Amino acid sequence: MDDRLSMDDLRRKRYKAIEAAGKAADLHPEAYRTVRETVRHVATSTVDIGRYERTARRLADNLGILVQAAPGSIFSYFLEHIDPRRSGTPGFFRTVCQDLEEQIRHIEQFRAGRNKHHVITPDRFRKKDGSEEPLP
Repeated sequence: MDDRLSMDDLRRKRYKAIEAAGKAADLHPEAYRTVRETVRHVATSTVDIGRYERTARRLADNLGILVQAAPGSIFSYFLEHIDPRRSGTPGFFRTVCQDLEEQIRHIEQFRAGRNKHHVITPDRFRKKDGSEEPLP
């Protein structure tokens, strides 16, 4: 029996993981913001080895909040590989954070696409008879 997933299966699985991550971000915006800011800092600047443990644990704690909100999200993978109490190590911390930063971009794109924006023009506020009074 062939247990390999097709490309369509992988795409569906990826979509569900990104969708779940977006929902977790909606439910816990403060934790998501902290993750996003910490990851950006780690990915773009240096982190002293003496601050690694504290930074990684704080990041892992916020990822844990997001994972609890959406267990099937991509945050589960990153929690496992960032948390120093699990399999996270200083040698791969920046690399994993850079990967998470890329995934956050995908989550942001997904969230932006999910919320359709409408452009409101001055014509929108005119009555059908052409008067300038705003519509209710």
